Amino acid sequence: MIKESYTASIKKRWQTSLASSEFTIKLLTSIIIFIIGAVQLSTYFKNIQKREGIELSDFVLNHIPALDVSTPIFTTIYGMLIYMLCKVFTKPQVLLLFTYTFVIETIFRMSTIYLFPLNPPANLVILHDTFAEIAIYGNSEPITKDLFFSGHTSTMVMIWLFLETPREKVISAIAAVVLAVLLLIQHVHYTIDVLGAVFFTVLAYFLARYILQLRWQISCVIMAGFYAIMQIVFILAGKII
Repeated sequence: MIKESYTASIKKRWQTSLASSEFTIKLLTSIIIFIIGAVQLSTYFKNIQKREGIELSDFVLNHIPALDVSTPIFTTIYGMLIYMLCKVFTKPQVLLLFTYTFVIETIFRMSTIYLFPLNPPANLVILHDTFAEIAIYGNSEPITKDLFFSGHTSTMVMIWLFLETPREKVISAIAAVVLAVLLLIQHVHYTIDVLGAVFFTVLAYFLARYILQLRWQISCVIMAGFYAIMQIVFILAGKII
């Protein structure tokens, strides 16, 4: 009976939210932008991989060994992500905030990767992320120049932002720090990539909260602006020789 009551409660929340045209339009806007962007990502990253950037001198990386820790990275991020998504999907308004945050953060990341061309750190150990290789990169060639800022760190920051209980906050914060350290040990990111992810993800979160407080017409116009930025970045990346 408890399970049925819980399920009924979730169903009622969704029915109430979907009955609002404003909620539905805002949710569809973010989903459409996400889908359009997602199908373009593999081409974008192939273009980014072609160009030369600069290699930074990183004090932290210079003082830690380069080791393959792909498995704990993969386990940490996707274990926490699946848990967070299961919680978020039970609350439509929280899910809406998450989709807006994710879309804005992704557009931030595509833009900064283009604007700050970097070569991978010395002693890079290729990170084997099966999901990203299949769903995002779209080929078997490793993508090593999607550096500033770190998508893995950004995901962990979002997990921390969207988990609600004090215990969940503590666990997700520890997991985020562990993941950041593992990424540096793997030498797949510079320290600034990890720190930048924290800043831009938190910024995306607060921007998303602000946008969602606006009328749907205004919020949709703002999101259309973000969409336009994303398309401009993809077009410019396509001109890389």
